[in-house]
Amino acid sequence: MKTLLRLTTLIAVGAMLAACATTNYYPHESRDNSYSGKGGSRFTTEGMDVWFIGEPDRKYAILGYIEDSFNSAVDERHQSISAGVLKKAREIGADALIEVVTSSQTGSSISTGGMFGSRHSGMGIGFGFPLSEQRSARYTAVKYLN
Repeated sequence: MKTLLRLTTLIAVGAMLAACATTNYYPHESRDNSYSGKGGSRFTTEGMDVWFIGEPDRKYAILGYIEDSFNSAVDERHQSISAGVLKKAREIGADALIEVVTSSQTGSSISTGGMFGSRHSGMGIGFGFPLSEQRSARYTAVKYLN
C-alpha cells in the first residue's frame, strides 16, 4: 500500500511539473508583409485585440507567431487569453492577436486495480483518472498599419 501511495505521489508531482506553461515566439519572414483583412469577431483584453474568428478589418503586418501551452481552462467564450501570450505580444510590439488554433489533450493518467478470489472464482475491480490536461493555443501577432 505504501508503494502505491509513493508511486501515485511521484506521478502526480511529475505531471504537475510537466504541465507548466511555456510560451514560444517565432518571427515572421516575408517579402510582402502587408495584409488587408475582411473582419470577424474579436474581444479586447488589457488593450490587446484578440480576433478569434476572422482577421482584423484593416491593413496589418504579421510580426510573428506565439505558441502557448498551459494547464488551465481554455476560455471557450473567448473573453481572455493567457498572461504569457499577452506579455510576449507586448514585448514584440503587437497591436492584436489572431487566434489560429486552440486544442487540448489528456496528458498522463493513473490507473490501479486489484483482483481476489479462490481457485475457481474471482472478482476484479479497477479505476483510473487523468492527472493532467495539456492545452495549447497558437496566435498570429500583428501590427496595425492604419
